[in-house]
Amino acid sequence: MTFVERPDQTRNRRLINLAVALVLVAVAVAGVIVFQQTRSDDDAALAKARELHSRLERAGLSAPDAQTIADSLGTDGGLVCQDPSSPLIKAQYLAAISNGASGPGARPVIADGDVLKGTALAIETYCPDKLASYLKDTGDLKTGDTVKPDEQNK
Repeated sequence: MTFVERPDQTRNRRLINLAVALVLVAVAVAGVIVFQQTRSDDDAALAKARELHSRLERAGLSAPDAQTIADSLGTDGGLVCQDPSSPLIKAQYLAAISNGASGPGARPVIADGDVLKGTALAIETYCPDKLASYLKDTGDLKTGDTVKPDEQNK
C-alpha cells in the first residue's frame, strides 16, 4: 500500500515548516540582541571595576583583579550598594567584625580600618549617594590595624 499526499497536506506541511523557520530566525535575532547588550554591560562593569581597583591600590590596600571585582559587583555595585545603611546590612557589618563565635561567646572586636576603608571606596565608586550614610553608620566603630599585612605586599 502506498501513501499519496493530498495537496492540502502538502500545503499544511509547507506552512508548518515556514512557521518553524520564522520562529528560529526570531530566536536567533533576539539572541544576538541580548548578546550585544550583555557585552556592553560587561564592558561597563569592567570599567567601574578598574576604577575601584586603582582606587584601592592608591589607598594602599590589596585588591583583587578587575575582572573579579566586575564579576562580583557588576555595573551597579551589587550587594554593596543595595542599601548600605539598612539595619540588616549594618547588623551584617557588625557580625563580620566579631570574634566569629556564635551564641553567648560572640564578642565585638576592634575592626580593621582597611576593611571599612575598602568598603567606603567601593560605595564611593558605585553608589556615591549612599556614602554619607555608610560613613555615619560605621564612624563610631573602634578601628585599628588588626589584620596582618599580606606577605607579598611587604
